[in-house]
Amino acid sequence: MTKRKQQQILTTAEAMFNRFGIKKTAVDDIARDARVAKATIYNYFGNKEGLLKALITQKIKQFESRLQNTADTAINPVDAIKSLIQEHIHLFTANPFINDPALQDNELKEELSQKEEHLLQKIVQQASVKGLLQSGDSNQIIHTLLLLLQGIESSIKSISFSMDLLNDSINFISETFFKTRAKEGHNGTA
Repeated sequence: MTKRKQQQILTTAEAMFNRFGIKKTAVDDIARDARVAKATIYNYFGNKEGLLKALITQKIKQFESRLQNTADTAINPVDAIKSLIQEHIHLFTANPFINDPALQDNELKEELSQKEEHLLQKIVQQASVKGLLQSGDSNQIIHTLLLLLQGIESSIKSISFSMDLLNDSINFISETFFKTRAKEGHNGTA
């Protein structure tokens, strides 16, 4: 019952943070909509910041799980990068509260960036081993892709885009850094 009630509170808080923003959402409002006592929220999460931290931690874990699944099933680095960018966009479009100005200096957003950087390092390293890098500077590729993700993140609210156009752009960017096939004879692969 406790886990279910905590999830009910998190789901309600997420909907309200997304709709009204973090600053305009009060614990009283969350308690009312979640049909729990205000004290229950304080008991589970400590305060509004604790509730927000629990919600973002949950979103990061879900995101990380999807990214790991993507990395494990991607056929090549281009597909892995495309999936990473698409998951990043999905995270921020499905959860606009994560991009709320009230979270500008939040350590959890930094944790998200670190997880993405770690996955990018893994993708680029695998591509390098397979001879699939267009250039030899792995660090420059990683930093460029991280800047791209940050740019996408900061502009998600202010731009409209079609997924087809976005996919075309992701293909172009990915293919700028990665080859889709290794050169003949490289490490005995074709």
